[in-house]
Amino acid sequence: MLIYLDNAATTKPILGDLVQKHVESGWYNPSAAYAPAARVFADMKKTREKLVDIVGIDGKVLFTSGGTEANNTAIMSAFKRDAHYITSAVEHPSVYAAFKHLETMGANVDYVKPRDFCVNADDVAALVRENTAMVSIMHVNNETGAVNDVRKIASAVKAKNARTLIHCDGVQALRKLDIGLLGSEVDYYSVSAHKINALKGVGALIVRKGKALRALHHGGEQEETLRPGTENTLGVQSFYSALIRESVGTAKIEQLRDQLTKGLSKIEGAIVNTPKVSVPHIVSVSIEGVRAEVLVRLLGEKGIYIGTGAACSKGKISRVILKSGVARELAEGTVRISMGERSTGNEIAVCLSELEIAVEQLRRFNRK
Repeated sequence: MLIYLDNAATTKPILGDLVQKHVESGWYNPSAAYAPAARVFADMKKTREKLVDIVGIDGKVLFTSGGTEANNTAIMSAFKRDAHYITSAVEHPSVYAAFKHLETMGANVDYVKPRDFCVNADDVAALVRENTAMVSIMHVNNETGAVNDVRKIASAVKAKNARTLIHCDGVQALRKLDIGLLGSEVDYYSVSAHKINALKGVGALIVRKGKALRALHHGGEQEETLRPGTENTLGVQSFYSALIRESVGTAKIEQLRDQLTKGLSKIEGAIVNTPKVSVPHIVSVSIEGVRAEVLVRLLGEKGIYIGTGAACSKGKISRVILKSGVARELAEGTVRISMGERSTGNEIAVCLSELEIAVEQLRRFNRK
């Protein structure tokens, strides 16, 4: 038995015959001048155009190694010594740590706490100053599934300071909700391929026309000199394939979420953290009297794979859960169950059954 319910960490690639096609005709260097290379370059252009269409920001697309690099590129592009920045206390580590790094370089940063797991536009706007260079607020929280109204946040910020740049980490939003930022005031939007059943090692930063970008690396003319190095063409091709693949739709995932949350409510001491305003594929639950990493390991031994939070924060109590107001003793028992296109109702039922057994087993052990 293998039940994979950690899709917020990564997803199983759906590739079909893509790899074979790449080996046969898609492997050329897109910077070369001959016809086969030009076709690969054209394939990359199609992916850029599709991302612009989906996200709704009129501008350029910079391919990166993933969401982390996209986030860092946006943030570092806005860096000015002694400037002011605003982000949330519950951002992904690739954003949160980037701003902590800016503080060591002389920047001043405010970290907004969420209300009921969501970041409030008024709370963000209240912190905007004359020298606020950037506001970075994620679209969907990777641990709780909470959806932030980034369009409203951007408008509120720009109303106070039109020069302030707006960045959104959209890694968990892509193909999970209608991003629809056409006409919004968001300037930078980060996405990643491996969260939507494409390959690891490729992401993108969508940048509004006229907004600055600063290269993190140097040495070549790829990506308009902004990201030198031969492009990950197979990754980009898999990204395009994932973007155009027909979605299973939110209705199926919503049914699975409802089944999951109903079952969790029957486990004594289990509290679902995920708010009403959320994507359906992520459910965060705090379980009293257990340690999350032990619970995850116990279920893993039975072939059921869930997560404890951000995949890059292994073994630590979640900052996101603590900053969202969950008591430490409950935060220690917080796990994330995240569904994907291939998840089934039977898998949820088995997970719930084994989860209940594991919780009782751990509680008996702790009482000894």
